[in-house]
Amino acid sequence: MQNQHITQVFNQVDSLPSLPATVSRVISVTADPESSANDLMEAILPDQSMCATILKIANSAFFGMPREVATIDKAVTVLGFNEVHNIVLGKAVFNSFQKIGPGSKEIVQDFWNHSFSCALTAKILAEDLGCSPSELFIAGLIHDIGKLVILMALPGEYLPILELTGMQQNQCHQVESKTFEISHEQVGFRLLTRWLFPERLINSVGFHHHPQNDGPHSLYALIVQLSDTLSILLHEKELSANTTLFSRVCTLLPEGQALWKQHNLSIEEEQVEGWMEKLQISLEKDGGILQMLS
Repeated sequence: MQNQHITQVFNQVDSLPSLPATVSRVISVTADPESSANDLMEAILPDQSMCATILKIANSAFFGMPREVATIDKAVTVLGFNEVHNIVLGKAVFNSFQKIGPGSKEIVQDFWNHSFSCALTAKILAEDLGCSPSELFIAGLIHDIGKLVILMALPGEYLPILELTGMQQNQCHQVESKTFEISHEQVGFRLLTRWLFPERLINSVGFHHHPQNDGPHSLYALIVQLSDTLSILLHEKELSANTTLFSRVCTLLPEGQALWKQHNLSIEEEQVEGWMEKLQISLEKDGGILQMLS
């Protein structure tokens, strides 16, 4: 018999509004290999708020366009299907969680700041590893979205857990499972499945603490897991003299090395240090993207 906590959380998932028609149209157009740039433009044009967000992001330092992108058709042409598709998904997720209780404001702000840091890290790793930077940016941005659902469903019980565990992701995950018999991974998986998100995004969110269970998509879940960890370590106090960033990663992700080797990849100290340096630069340069999406 399903326990009361799970029932409340799943009811919350089911009560969230369906994605706007714009998002459904964009998902449909980008999934069709015969769609044209004009098809994508027509899917977006009725939604002026979405158009404004796409134009703002297209003209930001995030994409480094050589000249101003003044129209939505130019944005679609210059950015491409995948970038526009992922901007639309990110904006839609933000819009769906605008009405969380005022008592949770600080926690929610911390949530999005961490999510954005994870997103930037995932984009950096993707660029180095030959994966889709825009897709992994969105995967990082929404990797913990199940937490917001649990917070909406069980505010009195879940808020103290978030306040206690902060950004200690594994600890939070364990407390959720023990207290509610469900984790934010599972909730995120259920929500994105209901919203008909692409399978790789669903699985990246649904297995980011257990990428070994993700089968064919495990590399994306692995990247999100490592990005999550690096974005947490960015805020950690100075390491002791005999502790390196790489050793901290290995401590927090004891199975990580073996999982990466399954994809013929390895993680080394110099590489991890380089990713962290890029993240610090990106946070300063691209911080405005978070405000544009929200």
